[in-house]
Amino acid sequence: MRRRLGAGIGAAAIAAVVLFAIIGHGASMGAASTTLGAGKAAVTACDPDGITVTQVLTGINVTAVGVGGVASACGTGTISVTVNNGTANSTGTAIVPAGGGSMTVTLASAVAMKDSDEIDVAITGP
Repeated sequence: MRRRLGAGIGAAAIAAVVLFAIIGHGASMGAASTTLGAGKAAVTACDPDGITVTQVLTGINVTAVGVGGVASACGTGTISVTVNNGTANSTGTAIVPAGGGSMTVTLASAVAMKDSDEIDVAITGP
């Protein structure tokens, strides 16, 4: 009986040491930073009034994304699109026309359309 009790106390002591080591490690991580990553950079929007996004379907699959209303200030930038249906995802990129406007971004592979698809669009540059 004493042997089991001693083993149980030993295991509890080891667990407590591991737990405090993990908590101590987490406590040493800084949380006051207001930047993401190692560098700091101001982010400006080339299209402050937003864009329109439309799924382009082939059957029941999203094969491309139509993006409209892109401001001319975004011209020659790169537009990246990701479609995620919760099971599968795909991405595509294109160059924004110099005058902005509308474009179609073809996905690398088709994604089955579901009741709720997530479409992320980012414009980098020019």
